[in-house]
Amino acid sequence: MGASKQGIYWAAPYAVKCRLASWQARRLERWRYGEAYERLCREIAQRDTWTAEQFTACQRQRLAEVLRIAAARVPYYRRTFAEHGIDPAGVGGPGDLPALPILEKSPARSDPLQLVDEALDRRELMVAHTSGTTGTPLDLYRDVELESTMFAYLDARWHSAAGVSRRHNASVSLGGHLVAAPGRTRPPFWVHNRRWRQLYMSSYHLAPEYLGHYVAEMRRFAADYIEGYPSSLYAVARYLLDTGAEPVRFRAAFVTAETLFDYQREAIGRAFDCRVYSQYGCGEQVVFAAECEAGSLHLSPEIGIVEVVDDDDRPLPAGQTGKLICTSLVNRVQPFIRYRLGDLGSLAEAPCPCGSPLPVLSGLEGRIDAVLITRDGRRIGRLDPVFKAARGIREAQIVQDDYGKFRIRIVPAEGYTDADGKAVAANLAQRTGPAEVRVETVERIERTAAGKFRAVVCHLPDEAKRRPGAGDT
Repeated sequence: MGASKQGIYWAAPYAVKCRLASWQARRLERWRYGEAYERLCREIAQRDTWTAEQFTACQRQRLAEVLRIAAARVPYYRRTFAEHGIDPAGVGGPGDLPALPILEKSPARSDPLQLVDEALDRRELMVAHTSGTTGTPLDLYRDVELESTMFAYLDARWHSAAGVSRRHNASVSLGGHLVAAPGRTRPPFWVHNRRWRQLYMSSYHLAPEYLGHYVAEMRRFAADYIEGYPSSLYAVARYLLDTGAEPVRFRAAFVTAETLFDYQREAIGRAFDCRVYSQYGCGEQVVFAAECEAGSLHLSPEIGIVEVVDDDDRPLPAGQTGKLICTSLVNRVQPFIRYRLGDLGSLAEAPCPCGSPLPVLSGLEGRIDAVLITRDGRRIGRLDPVFKAARGIREAQIVQDDYGKFRIRIVPAEGYTDADGKAVAANLAQRTGPAEVRVETVERIERTAAGKFRAVVCHLPDEAKRRPGAGDT
């Protein structure tokens, strides 16, 4: 939405905002929930009974088709394959992918159209955008099939774990859309999309003095499930627990787009009296993983091929954490082949006890720049245990200013004491080694332009983040 249209929307009466939200939903319905969505949901359900061998055969067939389109009709790959003397027909399957060059984010961001199939009519494509955590967003081109694919997998492989779907159940969403003017100081901080039975609540107005209004509206709306950023759901959950209020009950809570910490999961589950489900994916449609009842993140292998590599881009075996390189098998509009996501993770060595044939993504540590780096090159992720010994913390952010220099920014909740801050600082120092750890109490922690919370901020130069280290912690 352009700035002028956004201003008109913010100035409109609440009833008009709700009508506009429903109108927008109706406009998007063909793209997300049309015939393609229904067909895709049925096909995904059928594949849930497949064996590992069947998924491998599917990957091989889809990869061949993506490479054929890329070589013939996508300018970037036509040029790159020619420069490297690559014959896509010689790529027999996922095991041959390391012979292809890695696609970095910079060329995809600087000229995204060079990755788009030139045989398509671009006037008929939807253009979406990543949130651009590095400050440079990426334009993403989609047709109806690709847009429907994303929402079909969300329902068939994620929401289905709790027996709900976006298409058919009422929901509360706390996301990054500016549904209320940033400077607004009184409710409503939300908009009601009646067409999709959705209460969309702002993630930008979750100040302590407004949380009671959020809770009251959630109770009034009585949705089947709640979804959104972990930090946003946690803010409301923490309010409910701290005030001793009755839970706002949902059938499930679905969190995405940020790392979910154990303390957030526990609080969200108690405050909303339900199971919490996480997922991992991206707008480029190169990977999708959703949490099952056993707590594992199951990959959808027909969405994309996931490689885990070391700092020299050499393949790592299952169980070892490294950088994720992903190849989309469904995005033929704007193919991403061996795309460096910038995230760290590993593939599980053993199958999930839930019995699903789908592989498991384990050890997911999120962004490479969302870890701490010691002087000897160790990258420290999985920072949730740092906060386990403390109480009275509404939310916290760890900032690395230099080697051996850290700040822990804490938004205190009721009952916070200096002892809580000292406990957190000591826990962090145990993981980093000798270091200066300073605790700061702040009124709030800033969100990104997309409304996301960054739990870790590393101010070291990029070369320090990329250099090989002594191993991950």
